[in-house]
Amino acid sequence: MIPPFTAALPSEEIGVVLAAAERILRSGHFVLGPHTEALEAAVAAMAGTRYAIAVNSGATALEIIYRTLDLRGRTVLVPTNTNYATAAAALAAGARVELYDAGLYPGMADLEHRLTAEVGAVVVVHIGGYISPDLPAIMAWCQRAGVPLIEDAAHAHGSTLADRPAGGLGYAGAFSFFATKVVTTGEGGVITTDDPDLDAMARLYRNQGKDNHGRHVVTGGSWRMTELGAALGTTQLDHLDRDLDRRRAVIDRYSGTLSGPALTFPALHGQVSGHKVIALLTPGIDRKQLRDKVFAAGVELARGVYEQPLHTQPVFSALNAADRFSVADDFADRHLCLPLWRGMTDDMVTRVIDTLTTCLER
Repeated sequence: MIPPFTAALPSEEIGVVLAAAERILRSGHFVLGPHTEALEAAVAAMAGTRYAIAVNSGATALEIIYRTLDLRGRTVLVPTNTNYATAAAALAAGARVELYDAGLYPGMADLEHRLTAEVGAVVVVHIGGYISPDLPAIMAWCQRAGVPLIEDAAHAHGSTLADRPAGGLGYAGAFSFFATKVVTTGEGGVITTDDPDLDAMARLYRNQGKDNHGRHVVTGGSWRMTELGAALGTTQLDHLDRDLDRRRAVIDRYSGTLSGPALTFPALHGQVSGHKVIALLTPGIDRKQLRDKVFAAGVELARGVYEQPLHTQPVFSALNAADRFSVADDFADRHLCLPLWRGMTDDMVTRVIDTLTTCLER
């Protein structure tokens, strides 16, 4: 059975991580040490930002950004097609969340309509590592309105739009380093920004709100990344360019051979991280039936990026869920995520292509 994803590291990286783990264990220095600093430097270089701050999750990265902007009582515009954490972190920071329509990319008309004087921040999400070609227009809207643009770049390690990297396009970016991501620390996240105030505040928040004198000056949390996790992430970042090239080659093979009347692939407007390879089924094709056929032939397709947008989630029923989100609903119903991971062989890719071709023709 070909799985949708595996997080297995190549042997060369396992050796590097094990050597680093031994050094960490012998040092007794398990948090906020040289490996965390090395990871932060590597992520800042990846995102093209002055600062990067490692924390314990992508959700924490978002919450710290929201808290630093002091969005209590203000509206944060969040796409309904995203992970729970994008909205939950804003609510935890005291903000009011308003959902806007989005599929793979933001629904531009709905977002523009909702960008009113009550809005304190706008969040865009780079779903699957794909950056919207409309992002420059969104950036211009936010700049005119004096509203910070926050990138939920959880999927977008190494993604670019016209050679500008994810995490360095808006006021701040939030990356996830969860086990399923292009680069993982097991659990973890990183904030990227050019703002020295956010950099300073994030370092307070992640360490229980303590300053350099041990005084608790803000209400922070135990939100540090471990040195072991940082070592794991840094090792993968050292080979990110090679990894991105491999993932892109697989995506190009899929789109080059499977594009047709039944299946279409989004145009690429820069590098994609390869966190997901996304395709859209023609309306009328039964996605569950197709998945079952493909599975019976030995290939497992992942569930969609988000098959249940936030406006359908019970926990967010108090938000503007009575609104219509036709773009999100259509994307949720029709998209597929094809198997993809860094160590995927050419033979595996061929088998996926042959299986899908056969099943779509039946």
